[in-house]
Amino acid sequence: MHNKATHFRPFLGYLSLIFLLILGACSPKSTLKKDEFLLGNQSFRGNSAVKTEDLAALLPQRPNKRFLAIPGATVSLWVYQYFDKRYDRTPARQKLDSLTSYYELQFERYANDSRKLAKLRRKYTRLGTKYQKRIESGNWWMQTVGEPPVYFSDKDAQSNAQKIKNYLINQGYRDAHVSFATDTLLRHVRTTYSIKEGLPHRLRNVDIFTHKDAAIDSLLQKNKEVSFLKSNKNYRNSDVINESGRIERLMRENGYYGFDKNYLRPVQNALGKRYGGFLVDTSAHDPATDSLFHIVDIKGLQVNYPRNQTTHTQYRFSSVGFRVEPLPNDPNSTPRATTSFRGITYSFLPKQNYAPRVLDSKILLRPGALYKQSDWEETYRQLSVLDQFQFINIESDTTNGQIRTLIRVLPQDKYQVTGESGVNVVQNLPGPFLNGTFRVRNIFGRLENFEVSLRGALDANFGLNNTSQLVRTLELGANTALIFPRILFPGKLASRLNRKTPRSILSLGYNYTNRDFLGADPDFVRSGFQASLRYNWKKSEYEYLNFTPIDLSILESKQSQKFSYLLDSLYTYGGNPLKFSFQSAVISSMSFSYVFNNNIIGQNRKAHYLRWFVEAGGTSLNLLRQQRLPLILTGFELYKFLKFNGEYRTYHPIGPKSTLVYRANAGLIFNYNNRRVAPYEKSLTGGGSNSLRAWPPRRLGLGSAYPNVDLQTGSPIFRNGTTTTLQPGVTEYSSFEYRFEQLGDVLMETNLELRGHLFRFVGDVNYALFIDAGNAWRLRLDKNATPNQNTLKGAFDVSRFYKEIAVGTGVGLRYDLSYFIFRLDMGIKVYDPSRIFETKDADGKPITIDERYVLPRFSFRRSSANLPVFNIGIGYPF
Repeated sequence: MHNKATHFRPFLGYLSLIFLLILGACSPKSTLKKDEFLLGNQSFRGNSAVKTEDLAALLPQRPNKRFLAIPGATVSLWVYQYFDKRYDRTPARQKLDSLTSYYELQFERYANDSRKLAKLRRKYTRLGTKYQKRIESGNWWMQTVGEPPVYFSDKDAQSNAQKIKNYLINQGYRDAHVSFATDTLLRHVRTTYSIKEGLPHRLRNVDIFTHKDAAIDSLLQKNKEVSFLKSNKNYRNSDVINESGRIERLMRENGYYGFDKNYLRPVQNALGKRYGGFLVDTSAHDPATDSLFHIVDIKGLQVNYPRNQTTHTQYRFSSVGFRVEPLPNDPNSTPRATTSFRGITYSFLPKQNYAPRVLDSKILLRPGALYKQSDWEETYRQLSVLDQFQFINIESDTTNGQIRTLIRVLPQDKYQVTGESGVNVVQNLPGPFLNGTFRVRNIFGRLENFEVSLRGALDANFGLNNTSQLVRTLELGANTALIFPRILFPGKLASRLNRKTPRSILSLGYNYTNRDFLGADPDFVRSGFQASLRYNWKKSEYEYLNFTPIDLSILESKQSQKFSYLLDSLYTYGGNPLKFSFQSAVISSMSFSYVFNNNIIGQNRKAHYLRWFVEAGGTSLNLLRQQRLPLILTGFELYKFLKFNGEYRTYHPIGPKSTLVYRANAGLIFNYNNRRVAPYEKSLTGGGSNSLRAWPPRRLGLGSAYPNVDLQTGSPIFRNGTTTTLQPGVTEYSSFEYRFEQLGDVLMETNLELRGHLFRFVGDVNYALFIDAGNAWRLRLDKNATPNQNTLKGAFDVSRFYKEIAVGTGVGLRYDLSYFIFRLDMGIKVYDPSRIFETKDADGKPITIDERYVLPRFSFRRSSANLPVFNIGIGYPF
């Protein structure tokens, strides 16, 4: 089969080459002086035990960026040099001088008005910084697109060699030697750092006890298994530092308030004798191992003490107080109400009264208890997450060997109104939205928050029965929530979770959706009430749990006659359950989820994400007699289902600004209601910006079934081609028509994405290369629908599901402004399991056209069988 798109690809390569040559020709000639050279590649030679990427991270200088890593294509440098040659910094200097003179006079004029003076200084700093940046960094092109030249310096190379040596010493290679050599090519200096690691220094015997202070030795003995200093490990400076930090923390967790790791460092006394720290001996030898490593023994730990003391003091709390401070200019700051609860004294203002019993569950410090730094930190954290105080300070007084503690807080405003507007992206189409929230803090005096939220959005969607037609959808919503800082549950469970940042959330909401609300006869109008009770808490720093015992939705829907007929036809002849998504329904469920997430956005480090989710729908209906259900819920569709979902992600840095991300996601819904159909909101779907990006949103699959067929002939429907269905003698077809959403019960998908940095343009412009694979299936076909060959292909079958895994690939751009990430991905199909056709040739003989490997047919032509799919999103896909 001839592929016309292949003629276009060489042209793209030639075009890219011509583009680079034009840029190079238009760039100004080098402004390098006689003895100046640009920094070229920096490489390492001779290292075997230490990773090259760890050494590269030590070098602060980076060569100028090259476009697509092409040698010599330093486009950002060319841009900088072009504008630098024409840029005049004199106007910026003059404006800065004039600005400085003006504000110096203003500073003198308002010297006695501190408020006005502070405002003037802030304004001067802001304007002065702007002009200073123009003087130092140039104009907008030079600051954002351009990059100043990075020069080679022999002094920098010497400094880098010393840094590398120090790093090797820290890793246990204390005899390391580092040198460097340079090579000049086209005014660029390539630097090679030659490394001789030498034999490592390895720990043999490790003794970290003082043998003098029994109390300290007892603590060290109980916790020696977690020591950073262990036998048969390299003797690293970083391990010594970490061990000192571990002992410092251990001491502070056991009453030694104010103990500092400086007490574990060597100091000189008045006679010049050094004392303190780990006693390290490097004199030992062993003929059996001397050729492999040098032996290091640690023979004990010497602890220094405060001046005029021979021991370190263990502290206990003598008193704990909690005091609410008045807001600035608050006339109601007196009188105060003072009360005590479980040994803690509380002092409140007249209009800032908090329930001591609830506060007591957040304060871990207790009179008579031994000081623990973790209790101190956890108290601060527990009070911070309440969203009740804008300022928290824990003060202490250690006079007389005991700790007197006072917790001072400044309350937040009781009433708060916030608003938000922006653009929401639905099916890759942007639409405006407006949100507003009214919050009342401490509404019942027990640290509860009450919130009322209103939302309005206008979305543009592709028509359900016409992917080229846009319809406007109006969405309105209101939600109320009462948030408790504890678990509303009887018994001891609630008290056991007090340290886990627990929250109970009671919510009640209403949503209204009108699709094609400007049309004469809207497709559908859907409204619904939702009520829920949710519990969530933190199991650890990175683990989160959520339990929803009550989640109830009552939905009422009305469709136009034309829309209803379309849905009925899809269900009757194709088994598509979309019609039940637009019927009045009662959905009740309970769910539980567990999340582990140590990934921090913006930090390029190794991280993992794991999520488990279990949901049971309609279980409460089992408590009612089945014969009474039609009488109670007349006209409403009822759902009973079990849903399981698991997702795993891993993030692996492969460079300073590049990361390899892997994701796996799988889900299963078992429906045991009469229709074997799950609610629309609970269905599992594939495709879109967070799934397989080579398929439109929610339109992947099902299985190897055609996404849309002629209901009379069962032939697949194509778009933008010379024919819309299979025709005798036609052997090439355009892409499928992805008209309808594909709701599945089984979902498997996996993603592999390489993320890297391109250049900076106000924000960071990053790229992504990705491969996506997966599919969705129906677990069981609806017994009320008419089965056909295409419907059967969408059912999950263990014997063939692995043959129905769809594969897509593509590229993407991310525009990262730190507070906002705009994403654009282009997905291309590689393997489409549904693209195999049984038809006839020109002579009427049966033939099979197998186009499942559809990558060679990729083209931007509208008649292409593999059109790219563009996905717009906010934030990272995963």
